[in-house]
Amino acid sequence: MKYLSTFLLFAIAGLQLQAKVWRINSTPGVTADFTTGAAAMASASVLNDDTLHFEGSSTAYAGFTINKRLVIIGTGYFLTGANSNPGLQANINSANFNGAAIFFDSTGSGSKIIGLDNFFFANGPVLGSATDNITLIRCRISSASQLFSVIPNTKMAGWTINKCHFNGGANFSVFVLENWQVTNNIFLGAGNMENTSNVNNLIRNNVFRSAVNVFNAYFSNNIITGTTFSSTNSTVKNNISSGTNLPAGNGNLNSQSDAVVFQGLTGNSTDGQWRLRPGSTAIGAGETVASITPNCGAYGTADPYVLSGIPEIPTIYTLTVPASVPSNATTMPITISVKSNN
Repeated sequence: MKYLSTFLLFAIAGLQLQAKVWRINSTPGVTADFTTGAAAMASASVLNDDTLHFEGSSTAYAGFTINKRLVIIGTGYFLTGANSNPGLQANINSANFNGAAIFFDSTGSGSKIIGLDNFFFANGPVLGSATDNITLIRCRISSASQLFSVIPNTKMAGWTINKCHFNGGANFSVFVLENWQVTNNIFLGAGNMENTSNVNNLIRNNVFRSAVNVFNAYFSNNIITGTTFSSTNSTVKNNISSGTNLPAGNGNLNSQSDAVVFQGLTGNSTDGQWRLRPGSTAIGAGETVASITPNCGAYGTADPYVLSGIPEIPTIYTLTVPASVPSNATTMPITISVKSNN
């Protein structure tokens, strides 16, 4: 997949003309700048605002600590296998971390992570320092994700978690969360953001498949499965639940089963099953803003969840290269099909 990697390298470089793009590939025998994220972080040549491009590989990547302000890009997830989304990448291997941890140190504040597969995230357990303004977008995140600290109630400000797929739930309750935006995600487990010192958090257009507990949040347009929902000092509007746990009024709708809300897994991908079925009670049930009434759930709004978390960069989704070329040939036919993924 040399041609694929070279194409993506130039595509990403076009997005950041001043900073440098570094190739990371864990596949034995592939020539890249680094084989691991830890090696890139340790390099004096990798500077703030550079980009680390984790290429698709059949060899899982090891975890590492982000201690520089970087853009980190993978290739998406659910690219092959049962209930996948085929035809999105020519290289069907993802940038898979196989459940390894990516830690955020305060020196990594301002970093943006896009399209990585199957990692869990946490703050640095030794330093215990606050990490602010992290953006997680279009990532597949394992069920172990949590924020913890040796210093209780440390503030974490300005995080954005958008269009991600959580294999389970996420526990954000130990830290104080301020000005977080958690939007258009799929949580296959619980969501806990219930620290009593939280300030001004937005939780909108998510799918939660278990209990939800929030404090000081604007909670709207979400779809919940589970018997437990608790909110304190929060606005709760235009949500849908399969149980009877939502407060009455404000457009909230209880007792809505999966069968009447979602398309379901039959004929669908792992993440595509949470799209709304025709006639779903979640269609047009969101909060009206600027005369626009969106659907509830991760696929609602003008910026919905994206299947497989394909990053917003050009990708090669088919690549045909001859198995062999005659020794006297002066040309080689190659067919490439490209998507912009805006």
